Amino acid sequence: MRIGVYVINLDRDAGRLEFMRRQLDAAGLEFTRFPAVLGTAVPAELAPWFRNPDGTAVAWLKPGEIGVYASHIGIHRLLLDTDLDAALVFEDDVRLSPDLSTFLATVDTLPRNWDIVRLSNPSKAAFAVFAQLAPGLDLVGYARVPNNLGCYLISRSGAAKTTRFRGVRTWAIDEDMRRPWDWDLMTYGVLPAPTEANVLDTSSIDSLGARTLGRETWWAKLKRRRWLTPAAIIRRIGWQIRFFGLGTWLRCLATGFAARLRRALSAQARKLPRETLYRVDARR
Repeated sequence: MRIGVYVINLDRDAGRLEFMRRQLDAAGLEFTRFPAVLGTAVPAELAPWFRNPDGTAVAWLKPGEIGVYASHIGIHRLLLDTDLDAALVFEDDVRLSPDLSTFLATVDTLPRNWDIVRLSNPSKAAFAVFAQLAPGLDLVGYARVPNNLGCYLISRSGAAKTTRFRGVRTWAIDEDMRRPWDWDLMTYGVLPAPTEANVLDTSSIDSLGARTLGRETWWAKLKRRRWLTPAAIIRRIGWQIRFFGLGTWLRCLATGFAARLRRALSAQARKLPRETLYRVDARR
């Protein structure tokens, strides 16, 4: 599999780029620096994602959230303009472990339907183990996809889905991509996570101010909330059953409920790693 390696980095953040360069050089990974979008200064082709018809920036995203979203989508668009099979994407505050190289040596064994593999997300809810990629390294599916996009591998099929215009964005990309049923995005993860995100100070991109110009009213905020409508619940459950299979999905529900109950009632359970309590083996 031909994989491009990209690091999202603001022009002003030379120290962060050097932090990533040292690690990637040590891992033997050549990379391309992707100049991060600075706040609301999005490329013209992405303007409809983040601007109202009158040209003003949307009120419900911080300038930094717009920049982060546009940067990730920019890499996905770039992938589709190449002949590469996938892109390994890093934000510039990620710590690598040796397990990342181990994972990359196994990518040709990934399921045929994969779109994205999350690589910096310890699970806080039930997860199903689909395969052992290497001793101590599992390919998993999340009952609830963790937040954060510090490091991930995305395929051409995944990039084709994420770059499809769906109207003006109302949530940060981390929140949007936690809902794979909205994208039909076949989302896997690796545990233990082979990278750790957010290891430096607050993101230089995310720190670019409060909600855009502070224009959002309470009514606008209510309208954009992700209310659990019957249609949304049906769409979510349908995607999860298709992804996990009915039996594994039901086991994840039961395991998650039991784990939360044990952690609430037992001091000993609260001391155990989450993975011990939330793991469901789906291997056949």
